[in-house]
Amino acid sequence: MFALFGVLMLLAQAQQLGASLYISPPSENPRVGNNFTLQIKTDSLEQPINAIKGVLSYNKERVEIINVSKIGSIFNLWVEEPQFSNVEGKLRFQGGVPKPGFIGNGGTVLLVILRAKTAGPTSLIWEKGEVLAADGKGTNILSNLQNLSFVVEADVVSKTEGGGAYWLFIANSAFLAIFLAIGLFFAAKAILKYHDKRFHHGHK
Repeated sequence: MFALFGVLMLLAQAQQLGASLYISPPSENPRVGNNFTLQIKTDSLEQPINAIKGVLSYNKERVEIINVSKIGSIFNLWVEEPQFSNVEGKLRFQGGVPKPGFIGNGGTVLLVILRAKTAGPTSLIWEKGEVLAADGKGTNILSNLQNLSFVVEADVVSKTEGGGAYWLFIANSAFLAIFLAIGLFFAAKAILKYHDKRFHHGHK
């Protein structure tokens, strides 16, 4: 009984000391053709960290990475500079920070600028993630690795423009039909008038 209680206490402590690696969602769903920014963040509330590593995959048919920025990052030593491939659909990075390390909530790792390509649901999925404690041992204390799912929405402007062109075509066609009808009416009237004159002239 006491042994079980001890194991549960150790597990709870490990969970409490664990770090998180996650992607902050966009403020609104991106639209096709638009650029948008996502933030990769980390939390470590109980224990300082000094290194991080990650491999993130994304649907290359749905979105593509335009740029990756380290501006505002809590990490300033990069063992592996952030690299991305829109052919593979992957982003890789490995960074560190000198002593005393980072402890806190919502520490920015990277800013990722993407472009929405096609409409539909999509996800950014962690293939690998490590958050190392500043304990002199490089202990991986990552306990929460969060993927991100969102929806790329269709380009409403394009739909509106397409609809506008359709209704413009309908309006032009209707105008042309009315114009032709009026023209035929006056032509028929002129022909009748001409024949009427000939008829009266022939009976004089």
